Amino acid sequence: MAHPRSLLRAGVAGAALLLTACGGGTLTPPPPPLRPAAKPVDKPPEVATTPTDCEPTSPDDKQPSKSFDQRSIPEADRLAKESVSYFDQSKVEGLDRATREGLVEDAVKGLITALLADPYNVTATYKLAAVYARIDRKQCAINLLERLLQMRDHASRKAQVEGRLDELLGRNKKPLDPDFADMRGDSRFRDLIARMCEGSADPACVFGK
Repeated sequence: MAHPRSLLRAGVAGAALLLTACGGGTLTPPPPPLRPAAKPVDKPPEVATTPTDCEPTSPDDKQPSKSFDQRSIPEADRLAKESVSYFDQSKVEGLDRATREGLVEDAVKGLITALLADPYNVTATYKLAAVYARIDRKQCAINLLERLLQMRDHASRKAQVEGRLDELLGRNKKPLDPDFADMRGDSRFRDLIARMCEGSADPACVFGK
């Protein structure tokens, strides 16, 4: 029978031969797992948020004057009238949300286009302010009412502007415009109303109540 030490030496020699046959004296790395490692998930691209309201404008900032021949007055009047019709339709009871929002969107687009055609269109200015008040874009509405006040100083627009202010302020026995009902507690709106009523002898001039 072989001596135990002889058997041990034979075993070590066999192991050495096996390692050499498999590529030398180092062990090969283990095989990769059957299921590959999960790839890192890419972060979704950041989407720029669209502001929901307008930046405030200064009452002293006035648009550059636009000459008569640069304006399309009949087109602005037509667009304003059409857009006001869309806005009025959006307030009809029983409309589904998608229809109502579509009518409001059409009104906004049309009124903006009307003001591009004629920045001095009183109806488009006032009604766009009313639409914005309805959809909770209060600063946008205030900016347009500031613009309306600027136009009050123009002789050719004064009568139209005063007529719209009668609606807004409830003057001359007119009811308060319900489109601005949600704004009457807003301090910015109340300050604007106070400026509109400066020097007014009409006891019905409403200070944002």
